[in-house]
Amino acid sequence: MVAYRIDVNAGDLFDGKYSIVRQIGSGNYGNVFKVRDNLGRDYALKLLRLWEVAGELHRPLVMKFEQEYKTGQLACDYLIHSLDFGTVQGNPYLLMEFCSQGDLSRAVGKDQARLPGYAHDILEGLRALHSEGKIHRDMKPENVLIRNNGKAALTDFGVVGEMDKNRRLSEKGWWSKRPKQVQGTPLYMSPEMFDRKGGGVTYLPTVDIWSFGVMMYEMLTSGSFPFGDIENFEDFPKYQERARRGQWDADRLRMSPYGCDWLQIIEHCLAPNYRERYQSALDVLVDLAPMLGGRLSCAVSDRLSRSCAISRIVVTQGEIIGAEFRLDSLLQSHGRMLRAGRGSTNDIVLSERVSNYVSRCHFTLERSKDGGYWVIRDGQWQSDKRRWVPSTNGTYLNATPVSVDGQKVFTGDIITAGEYKLKVE
Repeated sequence: MVAYRIDVNAGDLFDGKYSIVRQIGSGNYGNVFKVRDNLGRDYALKLLRLWEVAGELHRPLVMKFEQEYKTGQLACDYLIHSLDFGTVQGNPYLLMEFCSQGDLSRAVGKDQARLPGYAHDILEGLRALHSEGKIHRDMKPENVLIRNNGKAALTDFGVVGEMDKNRRLSEKGWWSKRPKQVQGTPLYMSPEMFDRKGGGVTYLPTVDIWSFGVMMYEMLTSGSFPFGDIENFEDFPKYQERARRGQWDADRLRMSPYGCDWLQIIEHCLAPNYRERYQSALDVLVDLAPMLGGRLSCAVSDRLSRSCAISRIVVTQGEIIGAEFRLDSLLQSHGRMLRAGRGSTNDIVLSERVSNYVSRCHFTLERSKDGGYWVIRDGQWQSDKRRWVPSTNGTYLNATPVSVDGQKVFTGDIITAGEYKLKVE
């Protein structure tokens, strides 16, 4: 795969279809432009600068970019929709809705009475992502756009940013310009995201819940952060340590006009132990209901219909994203058990080339004797050791740790194994 440098300027016709109006954003690997089609309709176009990336990273990065496009096609009013996908001189691009109202950072410290409505929209967007086995991982005001109707919608679904999350803190120039605006991502990261020993924990929905809490605090306190303001790079380790200890500034929040209304919600979002946080966006919405007039939308109140008659699991995040494993086909001549892990001897191979957070023998799926349901167990039986051996980083079903005793699996469940997420269907 070869990618050539592209110089994009205002007035250029991009891919023969879109006239470049101006550049409106830039990230680690991509630029975002406001563009216009031949009917005068405005869109946002994100171009992946693949020419800047080492060749061995091209394929996985393009796959993740394609998944970002597909994520934007989910039927949810609270996600920015993807509309087109293409490639120019080896560099992929995607076309998205254009939101002339800008992003949520413009509303920091302003019109706080509207914040519950924005919070509702953000949580609905997260709920849609999480139900598909996707974690945003880069929640911040700049990634929440405001539509012309005043509703908020999530964008930049964390797919591209995943490639360099471990490098961000050590790159030269990390602390340039305003940290909140340019390199704000680490300030919204949960404690377990800095502790790479917790590979499985890193990608649970609770990392987005933490970021949501930080965002709401920032909005209510006119741009302050819960674990202290940061003036330079040397301040960040102390901020990080206060986050690990749960030492956040509740008094500053109370001084905000609406801060006391939000106190318990934000406190629950910012629990250092992920198991003590809200476990889902729906849980936060339930507590937010009084600020929304005591009503929850139909989308929130309608829980997913679950069935134990499952047929396959699909990789929704991980190095082989999009891969599917049909359980009945794999089960032939295997008795009632299927093994999953990064080792080639597994029935479900979760390969890893850039990390080692999946164990060689990570989890086991076992079908009941009558064939009516499946159970997932952490780890595998290892005959050479004559015992059941658990995984290194743990297995999670939705946000709950799975033990060797196992849990029954239903359609719609999300399995987390290291950096992999798999949806049960």
